[in-house]
Amino acid sequence: MKARTKKTLALLLVALVVVAAGVAATVWKLVDSAEPALPTITAYAYGETVTVAPAQHCNLYLEDCVEHPLGELYVPAGYPLQLSLPAEISDAPWRMITVYGDTRTGQTFLDGQMFEAGAQRAVTVPSDPALQLLGVEIQLPSAVVDEAGEPIAHAVWAIRTF
Repeated sequence: MKARTKKTLALLLVALVVVAAGVAATVWKLVDSAEPALPTITAYAYGETVTVAPAQHCNLYLEDCVEHPLGELYVPAGYPLQLSLPAEISDAPWRMITVYGDTRTGQTFLDGQMFEAGAQRAVTVPSDPALQLLGVEIQLPSAVVDEAGEPIAHAVWAIRTF
């Protein structure tokens, strides 16, 4: 190979390395400065699926909070609601609050259930033809407790179902 050809190939190789390094640095900077994605819940009922962002998400000390609109998924009375939770939720202790209503009397009923870390990644919320499922909340407890010593939720995923 001629010296001139070797020089040209060396310059091309150096240019390619510089371009590759520039692209890698740009991608790293974009990824590094991107906001971390908050975990979402997938809800399924009556043939429909929705992805639900947290209605409220704070750090463990209830600081740096962000809010999103409530999720909505119509669930007719008597039909179950199925929820799929990501590891960011199911690998921690979490609480599910369900609200049912008697559409004839207007009376509402609350039910709550705690889940141990890693115990369940999916849950089926039962329904009764006599009671309408009005909504569901999934909560992650914080390091802050109320007057009764109960942890206050630092993250809440809420789904209106009626």
